[in-house]
Amino acid sequence: MSFTIRQFDHHERLCDKLKALRKAANFTVGEMQEKTKIHKGLIRLLEAGAWDKLPDPIYTRNFLKGYLHALGTQDTYYLNLFEEERGTCDFVKQARLPRQRARAHRFLVASRFLKTAALVLGALSIVTYLGFQVRSIVRPPVLVIAEPSDGIVTHDATIQVTGEVEKDSQVKINGSDVLLTTSGDFDVEVALERGLNVIKIESVKRYSRPSIVYRRVVLEQDGQVSLAPRVDK
Repeated sequence: MSFTIRQFDHHERLCDKLKALRKAANFTVGEMQEKTKIHKGLIRLLEAGAWDKLPDPIYTRNFLKGYLHALGTQDTYYLNLFEEERGTCDFVKQARLPRQRARAHRFLVASRFLKTAALVLGALSIVTYLGFQVRSIVRPPVLVIAEPSDGIVTHDATIQVTGEVEKDSQVKINGSDVLLTTSGDFDVEVALERGLNVIKIESVKRYSRPSIVYRRVVLEQDGQVSLAPRVDK
């Protein structure tokens, strides 16, 4: 296949003109990458006139158009200059082999990856935050019973049940609502029956799971009742 090679006039090279246009617009290579979405490595190759290292002419022309449009410059003159400088040879200069197909990764700009990563991280942060909020809402409130201790034996017909609970919680003892102080404390007198009594203290917040504590109290009157398991002889 025949081809022509033209000697370049290095004082009027296209690459020099491109670089001069960019500098006149006061743009850095990185800023041109942002404006054109062309990888800065390809921009440097354009400004170096390294046509043999750039992708096929159809891609290079598109890069050149995007570059010129970002600078607000008409592209006809510069595209014609590109065709004149490059000539009609579509072979790689060193190996004289057909040009390799341009790899997709050369067209990708790092900023796109950064934007995608930022969006993914933002979405994960929102999901994590919502997850913590849901767990906080449905978590059972903290319920602390000060008295009585579990398994206590008494001869009194009543016993005081005291404790404290988280703010904005509700407390029930054996199914009856309990009045709380502003700090979340409660002190309730519970009537006992002869023998073993199981007192159920339940606390719940809106939408939360309940927090339940049991206290076993033995009332001894006219006899004795033990919490120990019965052993048959």
